[in-house]
Amino acid sequence: MSGRPQSLCGNCGSALVERQRWCLVCGAAMLTAVGSPRRWASAGVAATLVALLALVGIGYAIATLVSS
Repeated sequence: MSGRPQSLCGNCGSALVERQRWCLVCGAAMLTAVGSPRRWASAGVAATLVALLALVGIGYAIATLVSS
């Protein structure tokens, strides 16, 4: 990087140097593509259901052992 302004930020208009990935004034991405966050809700629900099913199975096994 040479330190000389090469372009302007599309968000705030501040000067950017060559190959600068982020605006230092507003934080907008220049050469970096920002992806959307993944949706983990369905995986979280599935993991919770599996854990609950495992706990029910463990409880049933313990109750069966104690009653015999």
